[in-house]
Amino acid sequence: MDLPFFTASDVKAAVSMPNAINAMKEAFCSISNGTAVVPHRINMPLEEFGAHHLSMPAYIKGGKFLTVKLINVHPGNPLNDLALINGVILVMEAESGKSVALIDGSSVTAIRTGAASGLATHYLSKPNSKKAVVFGNGAQAKTQIEAIQSVRNLEEVLVIGRDPDKVKSFCEQFETKVAPGQIDDLKKADIICTATSSSEPLFDFANISKGTHINAVGAHGQTKRELPTELIQSAKVYVDSLSSSQVEAGNLLIPIERGEYEWNLVEGEIGSFIESNTKISDHESNITVFSSVGSAVQDLVIAVMVMEAGKE
Repeated sequence: MDLPFFTASDVKAAVSMPNAINAMKEAFCSISNGTAVVPHRINMPLEEFGAHHLSMPAYIKGGKFLTVKLINVHPGNPLNDLALINGVILVMEAESGKSVALIDGSSVTAIRTGAASGLATHYLSKPNSKKAVVFGNGAQAKTQIEAIQSVRNLEEVLVIGRDPDKVKSFCEQFETKVAPGQIDDLKKADIICTATSSSEPLFDFANISKGTHINAVGAHGQTKRELPTELIQSAKVYVDSLSSSQVEAGNLLIPIERGEYEWNLVEGEIGSFIESNTKISDHESNITVFSSVGSAVQDLVIAVMVMEAGKE
């Protein structure tokens, strides 16, 4: 079998961030309205490497393609200047089951994760947001910045990471105003994105002001968390998929297991929020959180865009 392979460069050429954000609307609404077929992903620990492998199939009813993403997440890789995420997406015809293509998985994961935050930021953050803080300085952080800049006219994006030299180098790749930041910058942030593999909260709730929107995309495991319990308790929390979050969203699972939060306090899925045509009318008096563990249907809609571009 000789399948065409779409590289990271092919993905970048085929999928602009604005189009990816629009595709996330289709993805999340399909989860909430039941047209997405997305089994819980297989999460296989690779304990000797402190890593894990994920297998993630997806299909949207009536669609031409189905996909399976095979991804490996090695948290220790960035310390050795290696990619945190490596993987591939297999694309198959839904009607015949025939395998038709392979697509670089890391690039799709990065753009769809960023685009998800872009969509949530569009619907949940203050329209006049000017300042953002991003935790992380890898591929995920890059697309977080690109996405939020696509939906908000930001004057400043500040980046916080463990290695000051790597943060500085990361910021230099952007033409717009992106610079190293520090924890104190959170108090004046309109938007915060967390894209790390942390197992402990990245900041204290005291650093967060009302009117702030937070995209938390790094904690996709029962023992992973980026946000403090007090924030979860005080915010309007939206998720990408409630069923997946109940299995993998450490930001929510940890306080729930400790009796400090309940699932019925979650506002709901972002797809349901979008389809309801509801709007956040009191931004200044609320804190909003988009907690995302990621869904294979996000990969599917991006893969379809790559396939369609490949025909041109």
